[in-house]
Amino acid sequence: MKRKQDDIERICAHCEQAIVVKESDICICKLIGAVSATDNCRHFKLDLLKLAPVPKPMPDEDTIFM
Repeated sequence: MKRKQDDIERICAHCEQAIVVKESDICICKLIGAVSATDNCRHFKLDLLKLAPVPKPMPDEDTIFM
């Protein structure tokens, strides 16, 4: 299933080219170098593995599965 590009923020933290540094607001870009995680550039390529999955809702306690 494809996501719409409008739904996803085009920030360095979601880019294929960047590596996010833990516990900081910095990414190391393969093309540019050290940048803020909220920056963006024209070389942006979305990495779907860096997006947080949407959790599934839990069933109600009254629901019985057979």
